[in-house]
Amino acid sequence: MSTAISSAAANTIVVEEFGDKFERPKTKEFIAAMRRWGLDPKEKSMFFMTEVEENVEKSSRNIGTLRMLTPRSLNLFDVLNSEKLVFTQAAVNYLNEIYGYDHEDEDEDEENEEGEEEDEEGSVEDEVSEVAE
Repeated sequence: MSTAISSAAANTIVVEEFGDKFERPKTKEFIAAMRRWGLDPKEKSMFFMTEVEENVEKSSRNIGTLRMLTPRSLNLFDVLNSEKLVFTQAAVNYLNEIYGYDHEDEDEDEENEEGEEEDEEGSVEDEVSEVAE
């Protein structure tokens, strides 16, 4: 899944949380929002949100080229079949948590490796001094 999403990065946009922006279900308003984000409603789009508000779901369900997915419904076919991927920031955070690469762990690993190398160097010096005696 992470490879498919990474390969589609050029066709991916991250939008602000918009679930609370739809006071009532209106497909016309959803299409207008898509156009503001630079999306063509005629292109296959996959929206990935951590939670889909009822008005957003109802506003988008009449758009045949659009798939609205949550973590529970995320699937490889819809990712690969879409021309555009649209994520909310919360969805990006979720994907990073599940599939992402944690740079903080890498930094800790590098520090531990450096510390181990210093310890190993110290042990070699200790061994040399023991042999010399």
